[in-house]
Amino acid sequence: MEKFVLSERELGQLFIMLVLAALLFGVSGLVGMLVMQWVTRQRYAKDSMDKHGISRIDASRLGGVVILGLTLCFLFIRFVVGHQFSEVGPLGVHLWGWVAFLLSSCLGLIEDIDNDFLSPHLRLSILGLFFGLTFLAWPEAIPRDIGYQPIDWIMSQPAIGWALAMVFCVGFINAVNMADGANGLVPGIVFMSSAIFHSVIGAFIWEALAIVTGVFLLFNVISGRLFLGDAGSYGLGTILVLGSFYAVNTQWISVEFAAVMMSYPCIEVLMSMLRRIASGRSMLRPDNQHLHNRIYERLSSITRHAVLANSATGLLVAGASTGVAFLGSYMGWLSPLDKAWGWVFCVQVMAYLITYTLLSRSAPVATNLATD
Repeated sequence: MEKFVLSERELGQLFIMLVLAALLFGVSGLVGMLVMQWVTRQRYAKDSMDKHGISRIDASRLGGVVILGLTLCFLFIRFVVGHQFSEVGPLGVHLWGWVAFLLSSCLGLIEDIDNDFLSPHLRLSILGLFFGLTFLAWPEAIPRDIGYQPIDWIMSQPAIGWALAMVFCVGFINAVNMADGANGLVPGIVFMSSAIFHSVIGAFIWEALAIVTGVFLLFNVISGRLFLGDAGSYGLGTILVLGSFYAVNTQWISVEFAAVMMSYPCIEVLMSMLRRIASGRSMLRPDNQHLHNRIYERLSSITRHAVLANSATGLLVAGASTGVAFLGSYMGWLSPLDKAWGWVFCVQVMAYLITYTLLSRSAPVATNLATD
């Protein structure tokens, strides 16, 4: 029973999280918060404080499992009470979208249960196989009409479009996975993206996902004791990339808007590969040279508080990337279909380069801790 005994500080944190969850998300928020608290008290699938490079407390790797499980429960409950889902597929999601999501989540869960059981190369190869099969069975998901003629022509070639879509999805999921060490970064991106998709598409899947990831965001930022893990980053990365493909293909959003929504994972994975190539290392070799690592090092030297610096890092990066799309669309500054979002994405790229360059002039980040 000792694992259920909380200190005064932990009780205070739990009280604050329960109040915020109830105010923002109602009964669903309370249930989700209690489930997450219970999971963190278990002894299995623990994440070492050294795993992600910027975490300084041991945490559970099962946050993604909790998110995915709660989302499926909410979907099922809505189905039982008679909610009419769209004809897109089971519970409003295309059948092959479910297949890709479940396979990638299970792959990540294997790593969560037995860390480093599969090598990075093998995991990426398996993901490539999953998405390759998905796009063979569901070729309509491949973006072929994004509004730029040379790219549209290339993507319209069956073999080339299939290969590029597969490579992009694998790279994007790897990018989401590498960012999971910063509290609030990935859950913040997923929460705001889900809210955006719900506002433009209206499917209940996005409402359910927004509620669950919103609760997780509160728990992750305040306590820092629950990470998405590979099951979460793989599964949610799959949902985001396929959801973006679907929204662009059905003309709910422009490809420029999608780029702003997913700007940090896309920019970071590309820059990380270029940095590793320039230093003569493998593109897949993990390191702690990401922008969020550098921001964390600067904030931790100022705040002298590991969890505060970690959470502030995640919220800053998520806000500067997906937060721009969320705020811009919510305030009506630009329509999600407006191609002017391309200029916003260019500003984000420049902001990344300038920030990274300035922070690189400070004390170097330790490179002996793996983050992805």
